[in-house]
Amino acid sequence: MGEKKQVRLPMDFPFYTQQMTRENWEREQFPSFQEADSWTFRSCGIASLRMVLDGFGKNAERHGPMIEKGVAAGAYKEGVGWIHWGLAKLAAEYGIYGEALREKTAEDLKQELDKRHPCIISIAPFFQGGKPKPDGSGVYGKSGHLIPVFGYETEDGELTAFLVHHPSAFAEKNKPNWWVPMEDFLASFSGNFIRFSTEAFSEEDK
Repeated sequence: MGEKKQVRLPMDFPFYTQQMTRENWEREQFPSFQEADSWTFRSCGIASLRMVLDGFGKNAERHGPMIEKGVAAGAYKEGVGWIHWGLAKLAAEYGIYGEALREKTAEDLKQELDKRHPCIISIAPFFQGGKPKPDGSGVYGKSGHLIPVFGYETEDGELTAFLVHHPSAFAEKNKPNWWVPMEDFLASFSGNFIRFSTEAFSEEDK
């Protein structure tokens, strides 16, 4: 066995589900259960952003108000979902800098974490990339779901896993503090992510 090393960002990232129920919709400050329920399958971006903002100690708002603010800011597009640049822009309203990056690698993601930049990444839901969809409509691609990542594992210097919170519309698929093996990660990672920082990104970060 080689030398294993686990790196986790030095912030406390809470876990939030995107599943809105009759038990939590009022606490999440929606105007009605119907409105809350309509966002259960569409709010991974907001659940992820809340985790990142609270990790920075910015006391993000509840699900309902944040979704309303994000929609008003153009961060959500019907039929597409949450837009990366829109979520980065929304973070600025809470005093956090965000930047959307495209066509990046797992190593690029590791480098951001080394700079203490938590990220929201685009993946296949539940890291099912390349696997058949249950409805028989094909296989999962490398996108469709947004989750925060805040740590990684290496063995003899090689990436072996990433540490994520995985919010879901399904109770059994909500998975906090999940170490995802690289094989599953690479099969599901789109290469697109948003990085976050308390300071503006410098030219060296480009």
